[in-house]
Order: sequence, then C-alpha cells, then structure tokens
Amino acid sequence: MESAKLFELITNNTKDLIVLFNCDFSILYISPSVKRLLGYELFEIVGKKMEDIFAVEEPLRVSEPQILAFRPKNKTEKILLESLIKPILLNDKVDRYLGILRDVDIRENLKKELEAALKKEKEINENKSKLISMASHELKNPLATISSSLELLSFYIQDDPHIVKPNVERHIEKIHTQLNRLNEIVNELLTMEKTKAQNQDVTLSSFDLITFISTLINDSFSDADQAKIKIKCKEDILYINSNKILLHHIFKNLIENAIKYSKPDKTKIQVLIEVGKLQVDVSVKDNGVGVNPLEKDKVFDQFYRSSRTSELTGFGLGLSIVKECASMLDAKVTLKSTIDKGSFLK
Repeated sequence: MESAKLFELITNNTKDLIVLFNCDFSILYISPSVKRLLGYELFEIVGKKMEDIFAVEEPLRVSEPQILAFRPKNKTEKILLESLIKPILLNDKVDRYLGILRDVDIRENLKKELEAALKKEKEINENKSKLISMASHELKNPLATISSSLELLSFYIQDDPHIVKPNVERHIEKIHTQLNRLNEIVNELLTMEKTKAQNQDVTLSSFDLITFISTLINDSFSDADQAKIKIKCKEDILYINSNKILLHHIFKNLIENAIKYSKPDKTKIQVLIEVGKLQVDVSVKDNGVGVNPLEKDKVFDQFYRSSRTSELTGFGLGLSIVKECASMLDAKVTLKSTIDKGSFLK
C-alpha cells in the first residue's frame, strides 16, 4: 500500500513522463504529466500505441537512450523527448516495459544551433587561413624583388656623380627598414598557419634541451643580444622527448619578446630550466616594461598589442604563436608580470 502511494506521489509530481507498456508496447499506464507536456488526457492514451497517438516515426528501442519526435495534441510541430525503456521481468520473462521520457526539445535545438555555429566558425577559420597563407606567399615575391632592386640602386648610385648620395642612401635605408618589417609580418603569419597545418602531425624525438636552447640563442641572436641572455639549470645535460620545430618557435619568440620589451641599457634575460618529477619547466624572465594586470588574458590573442608597448614595433603574433605551439605539445604557458619590473613566462 505504501509503495502504491509513493508511486502515485512520484508520478503525479514529476515533469517527466513515466509510461508502463504491455509487451506489444501498447500503453498500460502514463503519468499525468502527459497533459502538460503533450496536451492529452489519460483516457485518450491508455490502451493505444505511441505511434498511433503522437505520430512517432521510429520504433521504440529497449535499454538504450533514444530521442524521438512527438506531436502534441492539435499541433503540427513536434517536440523532442529522450526516452529510456527497460524491461520488467517476471519469472525470468519479460512481463512489461517501463519507460521514462524527458523533454529535451530546448536542449537538442540549442545543440543543433551550436553545431551549426561551430561549423560556420570552422569554415570561416579555414577560409581565413587560406587567405592569410595565399596572401603571405603572394607577398614574398614582390618583397624579394623590391629588396634586390634596392641593392642594385645602392650599387648604381656609387658611380653617379650627379646624385647626392647621403640623401638617397637615407631614403633607401628607410625603405629597407619597412621591407624588413613587412617580411617579419609575412614570416610570422606563415609560421602561424604552418603550425596549425601541422597540428595533426607532431612527431617527437629525444634531444638535450640545454644544448638545443644554447644553439638556438647562438644561431638566432646577435653577439650583443647573446651577452644579455643567461641559461640557468642545475643539470649539465637534460634529455627530453619533444618536437624541435615547435620548441624553436616557442623559445625564439619568448626570448625575442624579452629582449624587445626590456630596458635597452639594462637588458637582462634569464632562461631558467627546472626539472620536476613529471615535467620540465622552462621560464624566460626579463626586466622590461611589464604587462597591465587587466591585459594578461589578452596578450596571447592574435594581433593583440599591449597598451604599454605601443611605442615599440611588433605585430601581436609572437605570443599567439607560442600558445599555438605549446597547445600542440600539450604544454601550458603562464605569465607573471609586474609593471616596470618585468615579465616571467613559463
């Protein structure tokens, strides 16, 4: 008796549909919530099958979740209900079926909208990547032509007595400077797209991290800049399994940023390598302008320039490349910074 009262209390107050089916899936009992959800009275449903009342087009499945479209009374538009039907056994034989059906119409429609939005965003990103890659490659040739023509102009003016060489050379130098800036933009854009294209094909190899970073510094930076960089590690040799190409992009950009945003007369860059039980932490520390606390979450976004670096040249791609490469290696990049005291990227 108590069980019957408890069952009645549950079925009368639940928002879900509780349905008891005969073995032929005709409805033996359905909870009163069917009135609110689908607009039918109990007497209109009992003894009939779902497809006869609600225009359900798929056969009911047992013991696995199923999303079905139900048509409410006097309406043409259907709503989605998620059903789970379990057999009720009596003497090891199926005697009836118990089903619980939940309204998931809003959830499923939101899911479809989200999937459509994600698909559209993916298409936009793919088109953007194609455009950037194509434009970058197309810019390479004219930039190279302009650069070689400037070299020739510099050569020709040496033998022409009618040209005021200092004035012409000054303008040629300005053009060279802007060409170098354009080349940097193109190279960084190509690097960004290349790392995205390689996302599915990251190969790892074993190498000494300390030697790798030392070689990178020697090959990528001038003697004057090398003198400002110090590697600190308790180990003399440290072998890791990683991808050299991605690490090259990460450390080169971090060290370039550290040099660029440090005080010119007091530049001091530290590359700290710490060995933990399960990981190796590499930090690049500078004594530069620092980052505004309100901007910390934005500095890794593409083309974002900190308000404190507006007077310095840059395109806002370096740290976004670092983040992209790190994610491909399942690594994390964190930033600690104090205004006018420097930044600590780990």
